[in-house]
Amino acid sequence: MEMTSIWLDEIAADNYPSLDNDASADVAIVGAGIAGIATAYHLARAGAKPIVVEARTVAEAASGRNAGFLLAGVAENFAAATERYGEERALRVWRFTRHNQKLVREVVAREHIDCDLAWNGSAQLAGDDAEWAEVGTSAKRLEREGVRVRLIPEERAAIYEEDGELHPVKYVRGLARSAARSAARIFQGTHVTAVAPDGLRTQRGRVRSGAVVVCVNAYSQHLVALRIRPVRGQMLATAAVARRVFDRPAYANRGYRYWRQRADGRLLIGGWRDTAVDDEVGEEERTTARVQEQLEGFLRERAPEAAVTHRWAGIMGFSHDALPYAGRLAGGVFVNAGFTGHGMAFATATGELVADLVRGASRNETDLFTPERP
Repeated sequence: MEMTSIWLDEIAADNYPSLDNDASADVAIVGAGIAGIATAYHLARAGAKPIVVEARTVAEAASGRNAGFLLAGVAENFAAATERYGEERALRVWRFTRHNQKLVREVVAREHIDCDLAWNGSAQLAGDDAEWAEVGTSAKRLEREGVRVRLIPEERAAIYEEDGELHPVKYVRGLARSAARSAARIFQGTHVTAVAPDGLRTQRGRVRSGAVVVCVNAYSQHLVALRIRPVRGQMLATAAVARRVFDRPAYANRGYRYWRQRADGRLLIGGWRDTAVDDEVGEEERTTARVQEQLEGFLRERAPEAAVTHRWAGIMGFSHDALPYAGRLAGGVFVNAGFTGHGMAFATATGELVADLVRGASRNETDLFTPERP
């Protein structure tokens, strides 16, 4: 039984060096997950020369441990998001995530990134009558925005035709190689111990820079004052199943449960954190019998013949209001974090946003994600 994620197990890490001395850069970025790498990529394409410093390897933390969904919107359905944020703000967030999908499509094509990107849509499944009412309301409202969505009442499901899926490690590592071909320098195996607006310190030296962007999501509190809770998510994967079990990625029970089947027939199942809410808080990156039994129970209902090959955990960074923090803190350091389990849905676009802000450009979405918002 492999205890690393299927994504990380399949792809060897690229051989970036550690940073063993002092350095300087236009921008110093802490963290080489999707947020840090996307920020570096957009900066490098704009002509800046960023440095990325990563404690592990590129995409080894949450970016390499998720389900690889490219959904529009936040974890909640659109009706619930409207209730929380107001309709205008919820629509702006929705459009931002649609922009993220467009960006991923463009980047993958431009950079020739082989990451199993597919656009099979997604299923949003209600766990009870109240959620089904919200799912229906959400679909009807988003149809007016031109969203291609259809309801399947007998399954209490809404099918969003334009959502996507990918191999998250292939995507992030491919994006990192593209950034490095421009002007980004990437260093792995290097712990950052402190940050300031003009640079950062590692265990072995200092990086001086014109700006610093902290992109370590769940681990942000170690470097900056950011309202992020580390929350563990768990998954399993199986050997290939000959039949088609799931037509498209599914997101169920208010986002607490999710599953998909890859093109090669392997099944991925994750979530069920709602059955152990208090246990799944913290930075301990390990599986638990309680949650894994729930994942396997669902698997046995749908595909009793499937053999489990991988079980793993990843640590997500939850913000105070389920929206990312992307912008500049009062102290002068920039952040790109707090994705609340939806980094793939936001971070290619928040990377673009933060890269623009670092360069002094103004963006309309700044207020949505400003890190010190109420």
